[in-house]
Amino acid sequence: MNENQGKITDEHEQLKKVQLMIAEDIKRICEKYQIKYFLDAGSMLGAVRHKGFIPWDDDIDIGMPKEEYNKFLEVAPAELGEKYFVDNYNTNRDNPLVFTKIRLLGTEYIENKANAAAKHNEIFVDIFPYYYISDNELVRKGEAFRMQLLTQMLLIKGGYKVWRGETRLKYLKFLPIQILAKCYSVKTLRNRIDKLYNKHEGTKNICVHAGSCYNYWYFPAIWFDEMIMVDFEGVSFSIPKEYDAFLTKAYGDYRKLPPEKDRQTHQIMKLELGKYTM
Repeated sequence: MNENQGKITDEHEQLKKVQLMIAEDIKRICEKYQIKYFLDAGSMLGAVRHKGFIPWDDDIDIGMPKEEYNKFLEVAPAELGEKYFVDNYNTNRDNPLVFTKIRLLGTEYIENKANAAAKHNEIFVDIFPYYYISDNELVRKGEAFRMQLLTQMLLIKGGYKVWRGETRLKYLKFLPIQILAKCYSVKTLRNRIDKLYNKHEGTKNICVHAGSCYNYWYFPAIWFDEMIMVDFEGVSFSIPKEYDAFLTKAYGDYRKLPPEKDRQTHQIMKLELGKYTM
């Protein structure tokens, strides 16, 4: 969930066009069923600062409050049709993630940390649910730590190498989690994650359900009450009216470009656009 994404090739530019097509279909469904959604994380930042993708970025993130996310998942499979696959644990028991990817069938996209042997590795747009968390700081920190640990164990059991391409120190950091993951079944991990996910309702703060950023990626729920439309690559998308507060909390001085050494793309190992080559 960060903006540090370097070298963009023509293939990356084509990838962006395909991802934009997917996002437009998600937007179409949300508008048809009056589902609240918003460009999230680096996509929100890109819309505000660049009116589109961050130049060195190559993905699109969409957020939804938990209730809206559930509404979307009820209608999305039928609305998206055979062109897409709605990929989450309910539709794909091999999926180790806690959010949904809308995948474009007939394509292929494999990052260095992903499970290359997974059944579904198509080009995607991520949809993240935002859920209520405790307003008590100590409780929130404890639950955030547990949620992060549980989701990391789930990723490891699903074949994700979250340390791949990183330093040896990061590998050693995850070694105890790899060992601990062997002690739990996927069902047990999912049950414990769902218990935390559904524990609070109507609190003042909400948090993204993602996999690695529970300790800091949370915001006042009131910031998501009102939405505005902004331009993203020539298409209007929704973002919170309080986007400045959101982006400042998430990125600090977000209007200032990061140093060139920090402008890194995702490490894509394989990319096939199929008939969607543009």
